[in-house]
Amino acid sequence: MNKKKKRNNRGFSLVELIIVIAIMAVLVGVMAPQFFKYIERSRKSTDVQNVASIVTALQVYAADPMKTTAEIANTTITLNPGATATCTDTGTIAALNAAGLGLDKLPLKSSKWTTTTGNKVVLTIKVETNGSITVTSDTTADGILTGKYVD
Repeated sequence: MNKKKKRNNRGFSLVELIIVIAIMAVLVGVMAPQFFKYIERSRKSTDVQNVASIVTALQVYAADPMKTTAEIANTTITLNPGATATCTDTGTIAALNAAGLGLDKLPLKSSKWTTTTGNKVVLTIKVETNGSITVTSDTTADGILTGKYVD
């Protein structure tokens, strides 16, 4: 009683595999542009959040009764794509370091910002006579960072 089983399981044919790969290639071709658009939008959101964090850090530092706004001078912070941010004022650098925002932690994620100075973002910090801090940007890309962040 030794019955042999017939094996009709031969797998996929080459034509079937090529059709599946072609369908997958079309799907990837359709989805890839959307994926890259979402990545760029995420990078811009990160940059906007970093600018908001800078503004908040400077305002909190200026509001500290143990500090004076005289420690923060009228200056600029330049955010560069993929590189360390630059600032020459030691008071502003101290305020950012106190908030855990060292200049090395503030590179631009997106390289698509269009400004008058190229693809970097320049934040202008102005200490008002009443002690409040105003931060303005020269950025015009999508209007995201354009305008003033006022205390």
